[in-house]
Parts: sequence; structure tokens; C-alpha cells
Amino acid sequence: MNRVLLLGDPISRSLSPVMQNAAFEALGIDCQYVLREVSPAQLVPAMADLRSDEGILGANVTIPLKESVIAFLDDLDPLVARIGAVNTISRQGSRLKGWNTDVEGFRRALAEMGGDYDRVAIIGAGGAARAVAAALQPAAEVWVIARNLQQARRLCRDLEILRGGPVDVDQMEQTIASAQLVVNATPADLPPPAWLRADQYLFDLRSRRSPEGRAMLLHQGAASFEIWTGRKAPLGVMRAALDGASVPA
Repeated sequence: MNRVLLLGDPISRSLSPVMQNAAFEALGIDCQYVLREVSPAQLVPAMADLRSDEGILGANVTIPLKESVIAFLDDLDPLVARIGAVNTISRQGSRLKGWNTDVEGFRRALAEMGGDYDRVAIIGAGGAARAVAAALQPAAEVWVIARNLQQARRLCRDLEILRGGPVDVDQMEQTIASAQLVVNATPADLPPPAWLRADQYLFDLRSRRSPEGRAMLLHQGAASFEIWTGRKAPLGVMRAALDGASVPA
């Protein structure tokens, strides 16, 4: 049986296996989606295994590896080259190619919400935040809030964000107050609920925390599935699997 891996740490509570394995079964593809917990220190051997094992079709990549994994890849989709973050790896022979389906996943999930937002505050400046910022460019004004201000500055520079910019975490409350859409791209419970007004929308990327996060997981997962298999993803099957999964916070 072939395999697709999820690389990252922590990953034990991921909802991706139930969704992807339902898709493989629905299309009769002899493949299993499996978790492999990988810290940054373990990335070198993990990527060597991915490159050498012919039974592995590819992988998803999550926190904290979406940026550091790029150094181990042979080819990059142009979108990855622009935003500097990978969430999907495909394998052809011994060559590995990096993709980012988070961008399309966020766009499709946002479209399902039916909103049109001109001013957005993103909390976080890692790989997920980069995908969100890329999806919103150039239509929206994008403010990137981070404890590591240099990381936020680098994100804005790399993505050529001209409307908006980096914000120190000390200015989070003020920045959120003027935003229409707030995106939490961190593992933390941010922002505090008291900071949000009824006319603002919070998009929490964590699939266990919000229906929007699960919608993004669904759509990025469907795009990844199509990269690995060359088959049209059974979106209804994948959505039903996610809807039926246990999603305690």
C-alpha cells in the first residue's frame, strides 16, 4: 500500500487522515494517509526517507516546518517561490516538488463565508500567515501582527504588501479594532473574544476551533489530493468525513 505523510509537530489531533483516507477509499486508490511527527531537528532524516521510499506518494507539511522544508526540495511551484511556504510535497522518482494549497484553500473557504473584506488583520507571521496574506493580495489592506516583528517585516517584504504592513504584538488590540476580518494564524487562542465587535469576522485557521478552519482544511486537502493522485478529489466525500469527525477543541 502506498502512503502519504503528514509531517509536523504537533500532529496527533489532525483531522486530515479521516478526510484523505475517505477520499482514497472512495476512488479505490490503494493508499493510506499517515501521521509522522517531525520536529525541526528530525527534518533531515524525514526528508531522506520521503525521497528514497518509493511507496510514499508525497506529504503534507504543517507547523513548524512549512518554511524550513523548502531547503530540501528539488522544485517549487511558482506560488511557493513567491510566498516562501510549503504545505504539500509531491514525489516523482527521487525528486521532490513543493506546493502550497493553503492559498487556494483559504480563498475557497473565504468565498463560502460570502464576505468581502477590505481591511484584514492577520495574527501570526509563519507559513500559514504567508498563505493567507498571499490569498488576500492585492485586493485587501493587510496588517500582519507578530511577536517577532522582523518575521512580520520579512513576510510583508517578500509578498510586496504595500497596503498595510507589519505590526508589533503590543499594537494588536488597536490593529484588530480597525479590521473587518481578523485571521488567527497561530496555535494560540487569539484574539481575546472581548476585543471583537459584532460587525467583525474572526477566521480561525485551526480546524478544531472553527467551521471556517475546517472549510480551509477541506479545500486545501482536496487540492493536495489532486496533486498526489492526478484524480479529481471527491469533495463531497471529504466534506462528509470531516463533518462526521470528532472535533473537540
